[in-house]
Amino acid sequence: MTIPPQYFGSAWGHVPMDGDVVPFSMINPIRGDTERTNRRHHFVSVSYMKEFANAAGRIQAYRYEAPEDPHPTTPRAVAFERDYYSQTLPEGRREHHRFEDLWNCIETVWPKTVTALAARRLSPAISLNVLGMAAIMHARVPAARDRHALMFETKLRAQCKIAEERNVLQADLRRYAGQFDTSPVGINPHETLTAMRDDFMAMGDLCFRLGFEVVHNATDTPFITSDNPVCLYDPNRSVHARRPYEHPDVVELIFPVSSRMVLRGCSKRRPTNTISRHRIVSDVRKVRQFNRTVAQFSYRLTIAQDRSSDDLIRHYARKVPTITTEVLRHEKEVQIIVRNVFGPRPVLSPFIDTRDKAERIEVSSSPLAGAEATPESGTGSAS
Repeated sequence: MTIPPQYFGSAWGHVPMDGDVVPFSMINPIRGDTERTNRRHHFVSVSYMKEFANAAGRIQAYRYEAPEDPHPTTPRAVAFERDYYSQTLPEGRREHHRFEDLWNCIETVWPKTVTALAARRLSPAISLNVLGMAAIMHARVPAARDRHALMFETKLRAQCKIAEERNVLQADLRRYAGQFDTSPVGINPHETLTAMRDDFMAMGDLCFRLGFEVVHNATDTPFITSDNPVCLYDPNRSVHARRPYEHPDVVELIFPVSSRMVLRGCSKRRPTNTISRHRIVSDVRKVRQFNRTVAQFSYRLTIAQDRSSDDLIRHYARKVPTITTEVLRHEKEVQIIVRNVFGPRPVLSPFIDTRDKAERIEVSSSPLAGAEATPESGTGSAS
């Protein structure tokens, strides 16, 4: 008997194949970094976005800045940044592909998994792949990384102010004394990359609280998605009163799988951590309820097959899921209170890590730009 490789651990993800559906845990994420030059990193999977394309292979891409003017385009042409997943390794070498290779394990099995879902199939392999895609689409996107950057920024400001008060401010920051409340702070992107692991694991833990179903769309109005497609909230709150990701007791999850399917999770449903049923929705009002939630959780980009949801996308474009922070101090100790809210999308300061970059933006940059915060430094807490 041949035991399939388990690159993600011998216990977790050890589920059998389901015909042509291979569990992503069997895919080897380890590849060489030589002779690979692609540094255009998608934060929304191309294979994921293709499931929302029309017959010509194009999507409507609604940008946060201009939601009234969607661009018909191909999935490969949107939702990417240069060097979005690049990181500096401990030995000093710059690496560009490890995160991309990890996501690729799930992206590789995604098309056949979606086909199996459309055929109303259920199996552990299908559940693993769908929940895996939801997990990476919760952790890898700018909405998640920006929240971490804002927490690190708040922590760094508090640390600098305390150091100033105690007269122990490091030499290169002394000329900025008295300006730590207002100066822009550029957080090292590596810090938010490493935070993705915590978000991924938190999503995995949450799945053990939720039971799942797949909702099939029988109307002429397609489901939409976004660059922040995993929607988590308290279903007991109205859409106008809800706060993103806050669910003290009951929690609901919405994750669009394709223009015809949505994954729905609920803490009241059993069994947990698995997709246990399919159901059909034929009421366009129900479809618009799903689309309303997806539009509400969009961050930079909303993605649709057609323009039937223009009004919802425009309505929710000016507020995104983000955070507010409050710093509480007791002598030398700092506690940072973080609240999830829908508000204006934050504009983060650039991280200045080279002399050339510093010289280019020195005139418009402010004192703390380029300062680096880490979860371990200082007395505060970033969560």
